[in-house]
Amino acid sequence: MRSTLVWDWPIRISHWLMVLLFIGLILTGKSEEDYLQYHFYMGYGLSAVIIARVLYGFYGSYYARFRQFVKGPSIVIRYLKTLLKGKPRHYLGHNPVGALMVVALLVALSVQWGTGLFNSDEVFTYGPFYSLIPETLAEQLASIHRFLPNILLGLVALHVLAVLYHELCLKERLVSAMLYGRKESHNTAPVVVKTPRWGVVFSLIMGLSWLAALWMIPI
Repeated sequence: MRSTLVWDWPIRISHWLMVLLFIGLILTGKSEEDYLQYHFYMGYGLSAVIIARVLYGFYGSYYARFRQFVKGPSIVIRYLKTLLKGKPRHYLGHNPVGALMVVALLVALSVQWGTGLFNSDEVFTYGPFYSLIPETLAEQLASIHRFLPNILLGLVALHVLAVLYHELCLKERLVSAMLYGRKESHNTAPVVVKTPRWGVVFSLIMGLSWLAALWMIPI
């Protein structure tokens, strides 16, 4: 085996930014103190990071692309069976079950920040798009926004447990890989990961443009 680059720096930075912003959003959202304004701004930041990450999933490096790691149902079921037996196939990038978790988290987080744009504390602070929809719809979206964090926390817990299983039982150093980008390769000829500059620039510009547009709208 040899060490090879799998997760390039845009993937690692976006991953840890999502971790930090999610923690901050949970703390400010559930706090009894009035941190709603900071909660909105962190939500804006999370939305920009997710937009950039999704775009990088189409225009980024090899292992960052959705088409590389998102598999069909038959492959997912077959991998899950081998995983339960303790002898799963080794994947340099996301394995088929891990890919489902990535997609589920990105979708759930997107629904969370999306509904937050229409939310308010009904006193001082209003989401940038609160006035664009009827009050009844805003209440429904607010209900989703309040309930969905429980599902997200469950998904995060499953994600952490899966990482621990790979670390302790399968001896696959996923935490180190997400910190330094490198994994042990069982393949004699792994794909050489190159970070496409135009993919990085395009993703960053779109994410930052969205963030700038949101910051210009008063809350």
